[in-house]
Amino acid sequence: MALHMIKHLWSLILAVLALLSLDGHAQQAPEPSVASANGLEALAVLIKRRQYPQAYVLADRLAEDFEGDAKFDFQYGLAALETAHYDQALFAFERLVLTAGGQPRYRLELARTHFFLRNLERAQIEFERVLRQRPPLAVRQNVEDFLKKIVQLQRSVDPKFYASFDLTAGFDSNINSATDEEFLPKEELIFPVDIRLNDDSRETESGYVGSLFNLGYVRPINNASSYDIRLLAASRSNAEIDTYDLTTVMFEAGYSTYSRYSGPIKWRGAGRYQQVQLSGEAFLNTRAGIVQAFYELNSGLSLALGVHYGLNSYEQNDDSDISQTQVSFSVSSPAQKHTWVVALQAGEDEAQDSSNDFNGRSYQGLTLQSSHLWGQRRSYYFLLGIVATEYEAINQALYSELREDTTLNAAMGWRHAFDSHLSMHHDVSWNSADSTLQANSYQRFKVELGVTYSF
Repeated sequence: MALHMIKHLWSLILAVLALLSLDGHAQQAPEPSVASANGLEALAVLIKRRQYPQAYVLADRLAEDFEGDAKFDFQYGLAALETAHYDQALFAFERLVLTAGGQPRYRLELARTHFFLRNLERAQIEFERVLRQRPPLAVRQNVEDFLKKIVQLQRSVDPKFYASFDLTAGFDSNINSATDEEFLPKEELIFPVDIRLNDDSRETESGYVGSLFNLGYVRPINNASSYDIRLLAASRSNAEIDTYDLTTVMFEAGYSTYSRYSGPIKWRGAGRYQQVQLSGEAFLNTRAGIVQAFYELNSGLSLALGVHYGLNSYEQNDDSDISQTQVSFSVSSPAQKHTWVVALQAGEDEAQDSSNDFNGRSYQGLTLQSSHLWGQRRSYYFLLGIVATEYEAINQALYSELREDTTLNAAMGWRHAFDSHLSMHHDVSWNSADSTLQANSYQRFKVELGVTYSF
């Protein structure tokens, strides 16, 4: 017992001496090289004795001089991880994996860091990479235990509050999704001559700024069910003209459960209310009900089926109200460095008043998306989609032809995470609508840069 106390006391003395030696104002401080050696020696002793709180304090003082040294980075990362300073641990282990990715221990600790940060997909990717490096049996068993916990966490629901705030600025080549043609041809009109469009009816380009606030809460009811609520508020202000400035507020409440009759299928039902303002005035209210089903195959593929029914009410014209029915189905790959999603959708909009039948429509669409991790803190994506739409009737007050549209859209972007809270993103998108009516054919290009803070 006495010997143990002496060893414990000696390690503390080494740590204190190392901290004092790093103080530039100490009158009897040793030379920098001696001070550094003392600090590293004390850090090694503290790590060996699992005295992680003291080790983290000391390592944090030494970081400025020794960041990038593999031995120090590992000790610093381990001390940070064991004291719940996960962001610091993430930086340290990312450096190690970048320079020595073939070392299973470094990647294992990086995976553990992602796990404790609840970056479950990233943790799963890193743990699976550790397994591919054929580690010793004890390490393999440890990794497999973590992978089982990840599956349990992905299926279980803990009380969770999340929120994010996003600020963006960008350029939009066509804020009103309008044609760039000066005339509408008489061939598709009920008039005997071409109709000239005024500037407000043609495409308008503009810079813009936007904001998005997203708030959510999930709480379990029991081991098989939970409820969730979500609040979203977004705004966009255009520099060129305020006619198309948008403000959107959405509230959604849902209930999720696993049924004993459907086994591993997760069901969710939700109600949604959304209000849209155009140029500061009430424009559109939407009330909708949603039913969803989620299922994960043994291969890791995830299947999702959704049914959406809603009513769009236009504040300025009650005769324009539309009921919407939409069915969607998607297949997504397992969480890996490269992931993909294939989504199908089909829907029908039905006018509530027969005078508005020309706004009724049916449509089908396909979306392909691919996401890629680029290092430990960056990711990028590509998206390609097509939607074919056919309207129910001709707008006989203006046109002589039925409207049919084919819309192509493409997007790409990247995101860089500075830490678990702050990130930035850059997105570029292109839309092309080819319609049987000239007024509804257009091209649209948008580029955007934004910063997101999550908490």
